[in-house]
Amino acid sequence: MEYYLDSILTTARMKFGITMLKPYQILVIQRILEQEDSAQVRHQLVILPTGTGKSVCFLIPATLCKGITVIVYPLLALMNDQMAKLRKAGISCVCIRGGQTKQQRDEIFARLETGTKIVVTTPESLMGTYVMKRLSGFTISLLVVDEAHVISQWGKGFRPSYLSLTDAVIRLRPHQILAFTATATDRTIRDIRSCLFFSRPLIVKGDIDRPNIIYRSYPTLSRTQAVVELARTCTRPAVVFCRTRGDTERLCIRLLMETHGIPVRFYHAGLTREEREALEKWFMDSADGILLSTSAFGMGVDKKDIRTVIHHRLPASYEEYLQESGRAGRDGNTSDAWVVVTSDDMAAESPYSPVLETFRLPRNGQAETCRRRSILKAMGQEKDECTGCDVCLGERKTGMTAQRQIMKLIHRWPFRFDDTVASFLLCGVKSTRLIHYEDIMNPLFGSVQGWNPKAFSRTLERLSSEASMFPVSSLRYLEPTGSGNGKLLYPSGKSLYNAIASLLRRIDNGYRWIVRKTDFLRRRGKSRGGKKVRKPD
Repeated sequence: MEYYLDSILTTARMKFGITMLKPYQILVIQRILEQEDSAQVRHQLVILPTGTGKSVCFLIPATLCKGITVIVYPLLALMNDQMAKLRKAGISCVCIRGGQTKQQRDEIFARLETGTKIVVTTPESLMGTYVMKRLSGFTISLLVVDEAHVISQWGKGFRPSYLSLTDAVIRLRPHQILAFTATATDRTIRDIRSCLFFSRPLIVKGDIDRPNIIYRSYPTLSRTQAVVELARTCTRPAVVFCRTRGDTERLCIRLLMETHGIPVRFYHAGLTREEREALEKWFMDSADGILLSTSAFGMGVDKKDIRTVIHHRLPASYEEYLQESGRAGRDGNTSDAWVVVTSDDMAAESPYSPVLETFRLPRNGQAETCRRRSILKAMGQEKDECTGCDVCLGERKTGMTAQRQIMKLIHRWPFRFDDTVASFLLCGVKSTRLIHYEDIMNPLFGSVQGWNPKAFSRTLERLSSEASMFPVSSLRYLEPTGSGNGKLLYPSGKSLYNAIASLLRRIDNGYRWIVRKTDFLRRRGKSRGGKKVRKPD
């Protein structure tokens, strides 16, 4: 064992410049080396948090084992990053990926025959007929599957080739199989075991908590505006995770328009390989850039000094959230992980995400719980103390941006403004066509800072919909009665009705009283053949 430890520490120092290894790294590496010549092998599933040096656990053995190590990655970005690290360390390696010609593949296998011992690939490329035939002729010491949680998350639909890794295990006959991931629920562990292991593996599970990451919630009326506000104030470099390619592009355009001087780019699978590689290089070299990425491709960003991660929408699971938020602070320094939460997220019609329970606004006077403890509890771990979240630090955002101003405007001046005029007034835009002198003198004029008035108007219009969970949507006087446009701020030039409603001091009852009286007068006029009485417009 002492021999293995000396070899491990020497290789770590000479090849990778690492002067000290963590205990769990030594444990995993030693077990791999001890089993190299053993007939009885127990494979390993290693679960360690993002940024804690999982790759070292298989790269050091890859240089010390006699046979070839095949490393399977889900993304080209991860492959490129690993290839760059290996070349920097002076370690020979080859990459098998799509788009290569037969001549290029033959050159790769020729290098394997002359001493190269590390193959980096994707499951799709590995399962190719020609690749599988040629690789099966070599002695495979290690088959490594990095980011193994994607077997469960993507294998059944998005990346079915991951389920074919069972065939790779049978045909390549690797001496040891290693699966690495940052997070894994019991279900994920079962999926990985059924795909990769024919016997019960040794599970090495570390503490998944990342104490240097501060988890924060950003309640807002508009996702886009929230990202704009965070981009202006957050510590950079930053990554914004979006659900779709379209979201990355639209948000990028908006940020370029409203965050002058901040370099912003979008990154997704629709770009060419050359474009993606150029973007990866730009972001790796950038000290203050913001990268908007889809969830799948953002996983390939391995930049150590990312200071902020922002989730534009709620991730589908806690596993996904920990994987993505773990992109921040990989250098060990304090970083922020923001989740944007809107009223739509809490609406019954919205797709439910379990992560909502951790980041939503408190209901019915409930006290907010520690976000870190909530996340760890969902992953089956307990934590006695919190090393940083906005609740425990007393820095939580208690209300939605502009919520108070909208409520005050509606309560003090009901039925007076439509969405457009209200947005221009609150944003402080002096439009001679829409905003009059008395509106400029309104104490709420310009009370909402940093919003684009057109975007604010669209937000008001959306909030007036029945699906909105915004508090003012429950006020009866906001509901359409057939005579108006039914928008959030009911338009009316009838100052008499405004005065009546204000005098009654009970706005909703006052408006219902007005409607009831006008309906009564209309019915009475029709029954007597009299002139129809109009409702307020």
